[in-house]
Amino acid sequence: MWRTGLTLFAFFGAIWGQAACVPTVTGRLETVHFESKVFHSTRTLRVWLPPGFDAAKRYPVLYILDGASAFDACTAYNHDELRADETLTELIGAGKVPALIAVGIDNGSDVLKKADDGAARAREFLPYEDPTFAGSRDPIGGAYSDFLEMEVLAAVARKYPVATGSDSTTLWGASYGAIAAVNILVRRPEMFGRMILESPALQVGNGQMLRDTMHLVMAPARIAVGIGTKEIPVELVKQLADNLKSTSTRPQVEINITEGGTHDTKTFGTRLAAALEFVYGTTKQSPTGKLNGK
Repeated sequence: MWRTGLTLFAFFGAIWGQAACVPTVTGRLETVHFESKVFHSTRTLRVWLPPGFDAAKRYPVLYILDGASAFDACTAYNHDELRADETLTELIGAGKVPALIAVGIDNGSDVLKKADDGAARAREFLPYEDPTFAGSRDPIGGAYSDFLEMEVLAAVARKYPVATGSDSTTLWGASYGAIAAVNILVRRPEMFGRMILESPALQVGNGQMLRDTMHLVMAPARIAVGIGTKEIPVELVKQLADNLKSTSTRPQVEINITEGGTHDTKTFGTRLAAALEFVYGTTKQSPTGKLNGK
């Protein structure tokens, strides 16, 4: 049975009135602000630089939606962070992923800095309404690809030494953020060479993203999909993965099913290392295309 959009997705919203907190960032994290002409607001990017960062080199980039929760418990809702900085530090140090720059992109609810029940985030990410969440009405997610390409990627390229081209860019999104990523995959498949789709909210549009991903011609070369067994029906996420595998360009797709996994940032973080190793090619696709699941 579906749980409400409010309980599932609003947890990514803005941080309000929290007590003093000790930052948990590992490594070097910088903040970039810019004015968005697409969404008509001041936006924040959280840019993590790899160990041994050298401005004379060019780095691939990992873009993380819901960026306020990516690196620091103090900015993450309920102090529940993805721990992308710790995970990347470990993987880069072990040679399991290349040295890269990670960019957390704050969502629309973070911008408002007030309780909106995650509605601004929902409208910004979604191309269709979520029938379980009234705050998703009148979605504008069709503009999100323009926001990323013309504003976010451009702002990062102006300030940091990044490698260009889809093979050098990866997009991570969870829940509604995963739906935003899938919508970009469908409409702008050349933008990102790799994607990580965590717990996609496939009830959006009453399953429309499943229909949208049938019979695709192009997709990112490597796609990692994650889901827990205590979320939406796993069979729906398996269907999404199968749709993506059937793309004419035959991308490599891996699905990671966490037994007992729930819909929260902590659980997303437990799958991050495996997803990164897969999309960056340091682990091969399993014969079944599945990790930790049936």
